[in-house]
Amino acid sequence: MNRHWRGHDGITGCHPLTDEEKAAALRRMKLFAGSMILLMAMLFLASRLLHDIIPWVAIPGAFAEAALVGGLADWFAVTALFRHPLGIPIPHTAIVPRNQARIGTTLGRFVATNFLKPEEVTAKLRQIDVPRIISQWLEEPDNRAKLSERMAQAVPGILDALDDEDVGRFMQTNLSARVKDIGIAPILGQIVQLLTNEGHHQRLLDELLERAHQLVHDNKELIEKRVDEQLPRWLPKAVDRAIYTRVLSALENTLTEIRSPDGPWRQQFDEATRAFVHELRTSDEMRVKGEEILHRLLANETLKQYFRNIARSLKEKIISDAKAEDSGLRRQIDSALRVYGETLARDKGIRDTLQSWIEQAVITTIVSRREQIGDWIGSIVQKWDSQTIVTKLETQVGRDLQFIRINGTVVGGLIGLCLYVVERLTA
Repeated sequence: MNRHWRGHDGITGCHPLTDEEKAAALRRMKLFAGSMILLMAMLFLASRLLHDIIPWVAIPGAFAEAALVGGLADWFAVTALFRHPLGIPIPHTAIVPRNQARIGTTLGRFVATNFLKPEEVTAKLRQIDVPRIISQWLEEPDNRAKLSERMAQAVPGILDALDDEDVGRFMQTNLSARVKDIGIAPILGQIVQLLTNEGHHQRLLDELLERAHQLVHDNKELIEKRVDEQLPRWLPKAVDRAIYTRVLSALENTLTEIRSPDGPWRQQFDEATRAFVHELRTSDEMRVKGEEILHRLLANETLKQYFRNIARSLKEKIISDAKAEDSGLRRQIDSALRVYGETLARDKGIRDTLQSWIEQAVITTIVSRREQIGDWIGSIVQKWDSQTIVTKLETQVGRDLQFIRINGTVVGGLIGLCLYVVERLTA
């Protein structure tokens, strides 16, 4: 197993090491590489001291000499990337801190050019298949419960931030705009036309006439009093009575004639209704009048207060329900999430639509700004403290760089050994 990874994350099967663990691994590798150089130095020194006593010690001595040179050379090269070797400001050392600004700019440009290309991002999004992940995640009741609870918990805070006055004004303004867009007069004309086609206007007239007849019958004494008040005082009571009787009879006869289905009054009412419908549907004057009346109604202070009360009442009810232990809002959200997850799972068309929307959103919000993102990455790197960037880079790649030192020591030793053998054979 790669020592850079441990454990499991359920996707790749392993967890990346933390920065602390990487730093510890780097220290171990530095110690190991340094120990090899120290060992080669001791072996080289021993070979020189024992050369006259043990002639064959020259062989490991040749290996140790070349290994020491190779190891020290690679130590210098690796160290020079991050700092001045032994603190001596040798030219072209401490490469990373001296070129921090250029590294940041290059890194930002590299990420923007190679990782944020539209085709690369789109291909990766399709490989991930976000709609499938969402549908599978929503299949789990616990996941839906957690999400619906968090969404319900967010509702009170959102609604508390809304002012009742503003919400009421929003409702009124949008209703007024919607009324203006749809045209209230033509709609009223269509409604009346529908009622007329089904004879409801005649039944309405019958109901009104019935009530009018009952009103006359119940108020005969009041009618007689009003007639008497309008007549001269010097007329005899008998004449007053006769006039009242004629007025009452005329009222009742007129109501009776209007109630007759085949009477001329009915025909005139029907024609007037149809003419009114035609005006409502076609007349600009009626349209303007209808809008003026409705706008005056919507501008009424009582109606404004009504909208504010509605907004306040709705807000209080929703907040109260969202905070309740057995929240209906939470159940509705959970149900909606379940249905949406099931729909995603079975409907490829909806999955494709969601995938397309996600791709478009990412392309629009991120990929289209990849140059700015690259500049942002570069500016972040440039702002880092030099020691910070050295530590970060060395922690991430320093362990692998120590293998260069180890390999340099081993390969240098082998080359030195080969050269020693060639030298002895050709001597």
